[in-house]
Amino acid sequence: MDKTEILPYLVLALLLLGLYSCVQQPVEKKKVVYVNSYHRGFPPSDQITEGVFEKLPADSFEIVAYFMDTKRNPSEAYIKNRAAVILDSIHSERPDLLIVSDDNAIKYLVAPNFHNDPLPIVFCGVNWTADQYDLAHCNITGILELLPVAESLHTLKFYYPKMQKLLVLNENTTTSRKTKPLLDNLLSEIGFSVQQALVHDFEDWKSAFIEGNANFDVMYLQTRGAIKNWDHEEALKIIDQHIRIPLFTCEDFMMTYAVFGLTQVSKEQGMWAAETAKEILKGTGPEEIPISKNQMSTVWINTRLAEKIDFTPDEALLSKASIVD
Repeated sequence: MDKTEILPYLVLALLLLGLYSCVQQPVEKKKVVYVNSYHRGFPPSDQITEGVFEKLPADSFEIVAYFMDTKRNPSEAYIKNRAAVILDSIHSERPDLLIVSDDNAIKYLVAPNFHNDPLPIVFCGVNWTADQYDLAHCNITGILELLPVAESLHTLKFYYPKMQKLLVLNENTTTSRKTKPLLDNLLSEIGFSVQQALVHDFEDWKSAFIEGNANFDVMYLQTRGAIKNWDHEEALKIIDQHIRIPLFTCEDFMMTYAVFGLTQVSKEQGMWAAETAKEILKGTGPEEIPISKNQMSTVWINTRLAEKIDFTPDEALLSKASIVD
């Protein structure tokens, strides 16, 4: 066979070699299981979930998500059963890393089941502290959620220097019961006389709200996600009829009901967890990453409710506030 006959075969071989080299070999994606303590449609959960998925895109990571739904189903029997079901699923999925959000996932899923387990874990959305969960033997790090309650009161104190009696109006859940003594200590230390009303249903919330406006100087509306039979329109009517004192919150989805808000940014929790997960999947050990805490916050003014109690923020506060009317 002369050179002229060999040439076409050489060209074909080179073309096939080039084509083979251009075909990208599939890259195995790292698998992350994400467990959220609550449910889709609960605003803070949605924001945390958005942060996780935004920073762990589907073209690079395989994410399997589970929602424990413990706000709408707060009984301990339900929560333990749901945690057991999800634990079985985690073992079946065999993920490279686990991300968990909020206290119930830590208390009922991680703490009892992952001592001395090599699976790396990142938590987020855990309120104030994780010390009580005995995580020392878990392969874990995370970010705490510290609500800017004291900062909110310092801001309001400028406008209401005589306020002293504070009512915390909140749902009755694992998280609220955990944070109750922490809030009592924090608020007492900054000079407030504190009472907390942890309510199960909307009727109890209405009674506590009306009584609070008659007997306290300021009210902290913490959250409402687990309050049974919540009626948004009726809540607005009750507030319009009975508001006498400043109402504040640290959750943006509660600003419909509050005069003033200095709110945490829930999405920050999910973004931090996802970025930390990426570092761990690259080889950094969870023990090398210190427990963090949230940094972002947003100022809000509800001008309609502010007018009802003659709350007139100055230009400095208004200039940095998001407005609800």
